[in-house]
Amino acid sequence: MPERIDVHNHFLPRLDDGCSTISESFTCIGAMRNAGYRRFFLTPHTGPTDMCSIRPEESIEHFHAFTAAARQAAIDAEFKIGGEVRLSQELLSRRDLSLAVTYGITSRYCLVDLWEPDWPRWADETIDWLISHGRIVVLAHPERMPIMQNYPALMDRLAERGVLFQGNLGPLGGSELPAITQLAESFLRQGRYFMLGSDCHRPSHLAARMAGLDRAIELVGGEKVDELTCHNPALIWNSC
Repeated sequence: MPERIDVHNHFLPRLDDGCSTISESFTCIGAMRNAGYRRFFLTPHTGPTDMCSIRPEESIEHFHAFTAAARQAAIDAEFKIGGEVRLSQELLSRRDLSLAVTYGITSRYCLVDLWEPDWPRWADETIDWLISHGRIVVLAHPERMPIMQNYPALMDRLAERGVLFQGNLGPLGGSELPAITQLAESFLRQGRYFMLGSDCHRPSHLAARMAGLDRAIELVGGEKVDELTCHNPALIWNSC
């Protein structure tokens, strides 16, 4: 079986709203290793505002400490740094590309999220700015965005501009409201996702994430899930 790559998690401890201890981090990674995951992009929230005010150099410092601890503990997994970039007006106004962290720092792929109830004009402008500087924008968990439920044509409009989509395993495993689960299943069946990620924050999230992986295989088959958790993520892993 191909080795799975988790493209979205919050396993770097004591950095954002994810794992609070290295023990929690290793518990999460151990459980995912049992499900075939051997490579992990560690993607803390990042950006210039609110809970995302984590700068890249801070993430990298935590990453080096984490990987040193993982080696000492003989954790059988590979790690690369990344980030979940909050799209915001401040990010656009500052136009500081260093805040738009990419997978592995050196790749072109940039994982972003947005939590506004609508789709503001500045969101389009921010994506245009990122694309104009060579970024490939990957929008995290679109199934959790209210705008996608109310304006499904937005997904087509973004896809036409080259935006890729990363679905979460949690909603597929029942971690969200039924409407979100239904949307995630619909996007999966329609082939909307480029990748699936865990977005796991702590050990209590694990059961839903692993159930989501099983549900994804049930819905679209193992070969398709391998594409979303192994082959497409490997394109990014190998580019950085």
